[in-house]
Amino acid sequence: MLAFAAITNQFSVVGLAAAPGVITVGHESPRAAVACSQQVDAFIPCKLLPNDDLLANVPSGAKPCPASGAGAACGDGSAKATPGKATTPGGQTACPQSSSTIPAVAACTDTALPSDNPAGQNIAVRLDLSTSSPSPSPGDNIVLVATASKPVTGTGNQIEIFDRTTGTLVGACAQGSQCMVAYAAKAGTHTFQAYITAPVQQVPRNGTSFATSNPLTAVWMSVSLTASQVATAPGKPVTLTATSTVAFEKSGYVLELFDVGSNQRLTYCSQGTTCSITLTQPGGGTRNVIADLAKPSATFPPPEAQAQSQLLPVSWLAVSVQGTTSGRVGSVVYLTAAANADLANTPWSIGIFDDQGHLVAPPCKSSTCTVQVTLPAGPTPHYTAEIGAVPPSKVTGRLGQLWQAVTAPSALVDIQARSAAVLPVRLLWGVDSCKAFTSDPNGSSGIYQQVVSGLGTPDFWGRYLTNTICPGISWAEISTAYKNHMGILPIFNDYNCSNVSGYATGQSYAESAIAAARYLHIPQGVGLAIDIEPPGEACPGAVNVDFAFIQGWHDHITAAHYVPIYYGNGTSGSEFANAWCIAATVQPSVLSGYVWSFEPSLLGNFNRATSPAFSPNQTGCGGWAGAWQYQLGSNSSNQDVDHDLAVTTLPLWFPTPW
Repeated sequence: MLAFAAITNQFSVVGLAAAPGVITVGHESPRAAVACSQQVDAFIPCKLLPNDDLLANVPSGAKPCPASGAGAACGDGSAKATPGKATTPGGQTACPQSSSTIPAVAACTDTALPSDNPAGQNIAVRLDLSTSSPSPSPGDNIVLVATASKPVTGTGNQIEIFDRTTGTLVGACAQGSQCMVAYAAKAGTHTFQAYITAPVQQVPRNGTSFATSNPLTAVWMSVSLTASQVATAPGKPVTLTATSTVAFEKSGYVLELFDVGSNQRLTYCSQGTTCSITLTQPGGGTRNVIADLAKPSATFPPPEAQAQSQLLPVSWLAVSVQGTTSGRVGSVVYLTAAANADLANTPWSIGIFDDQGHLVAPPCKSSTCTVQVTLPAGPTPHYTAEIGAVPPSKVTGRLGQLWQAVTAPSALVDIQARSAAVLPVRLLWGVDSCKAFTSDPNGSSGIYQQVVSGLGTPDFWGRYLTNTICPGISWAEISTAYKNHMGILPIFNDYNCSNVSGYATGQSYAESAIAAARYLHIPQGVGLAIDIEPPGEACPGAVNVDFAFIQGWHDHITAAHYVPIYYGNGTSGSEFANAWCIAATVQPSVLSGYVWSFEPSLLGNFNRATSPAFSPNQTGCGGWAGAWQYQLGSNSSNQDVDHDLAVTTLPLWFPTPW
């Protein structure tokens, strides 16, 4: 939990709930930051983060914020307090008013301050003001309680509570000695004071009230983060603006923006109530940005924070497309285009085009677009995907609206991103198993023959590299695969399936997998899959899979010239997908690996001939699910294999004599 802290010069004690658990992966280079700041002062774009292509500049038309970070522009005004809303405290009844022009929202009681006049002398009336909370969240109620030493009943005066910051009458009581009102504001620092006075609706002038309470302050504090656009073309600028509901100059706190993927600070402002920066990324990618009001820190999370914004993804768009087919004329080609951002709330859509430039299906407003087309005679077409805007209809009126609803555009305009052209690839059907599929080098026994006779001849078989939870692949199995021209999908797992976090763990697993692959004479260029099971009773710690683990596996598998494959839940938003997306943001080369998704997991009586269309769930941030485990077990007499589909580009191992 982040500690509660006080900003003594500006507002009272406030706190913040625990920040997201993000791993810090380095520190900002002071040398790079200074050079960047000098360039930004000259309005020249500069690199913000070491070893990164993200460029920054002061927003157009703005000036650099004094004593602040590179590219930062600060502004005032958003923290101006506006009148809040007064209501009767919960469980209380509104006190009658002596004037119909004053709303009856405050509650009154006969509770009075303790007497300090035991001799009964005629001394001045005392008045005290207290609050239920000095640091409410924006929009939350506080209860203001004004307590007098004598009742106002029958005196013609009343207890009135004012928000002096906005000059607003919050509540009034014409009876009793205690007046209570609930008050909620949206933002800012508000000072309150109570008076015993004739009925008025403005703060009494000096000397016109019979009693004046102590002043007290409440701070409705929050930090928000907005972007000029959340999805745009590579190379185009995006301006991010963090806004604090309170002023913080001279408090020792700053308004900061962080890139959560690398945990590095993008910039900060030491004054004002807004902090803006313009960012440009030359290539496609997504940045997850967060803002906070905190003690200055070069890395996230800061050691002491007062308020934190929501996480805001900002994407420079990229799109890719893949297709699968059986290769027979007249068969279905399954095409899937994937963007690195959800386009639902943007001006953009995904369209898939053939090599004649024809849009093959209506555009999609999501992160993925899946369509089916018929494979024509002749050469197999290439397909591309684009992200752009659907052109407005040229036909007006109700007839035009109906026409637009039933017809699709022939092209997209204002193109933001375009994929490379690809040819559909042929699908491979296979299975995977924990147990050995044969103990006979000729494959004449065991579950291999059961699968061939009951489900069909597999193009590949997924088996484990080492003896852990499952036995490692045997030489008899390798011989059977060679003699039947069957590929092997090598898998590595560990005894503890919950242990899937941290770079060192990913590295250690990779080293064990590489050693096993070399022992088995698996050639370089083959894919090695790491088994990342879903969180559950057997693997509760799998919920902690992180991007560092994915990086550790990737870096050391590729260094040994093998190809990293990840068996995991490819569904966008899953624990694995979130870790994968952060890893891809921090280190885009991760996307050169493959995802073997086990979702969606289907129910049905499948075999090779009746296998479903290739449609594994996608992570939503780039990279491809090159394999799909579409069914656990089998509905035939054999219950020992899972069913899989894979694209031919997945680098399987086809054993050869050695």
